[in-house]
Amino acid sequence: MIQTLERPNDAFTIEATIAKFGAGKVLRSALLALISRGNKPRPLDAGQLSDHLRRDIGLGPAEPPPEPWSMMR
Repeated sequence: MIQTLERPNDAFTIEATIAKFGAGKVLRSALLALISRGNKPRPLDAGQLSDHLRRDIGLGPAEPPPEPWSMMR
């Protein structure tokens, strides 16, 4: 058995929002959203990724592999 919940259909339009909250609150919220800067995403740097993640996105390893004779004793 699958339970379904009946939810009222809210219209997501500017007119419905203004009718629900008022023009002043909507305008103030829109202006604050435009003015506030919030958290800016950090610039992406592939140098900070592990070799596994670099390989997943198609990049080579960050450091070249060791020479074969350096592993021999």
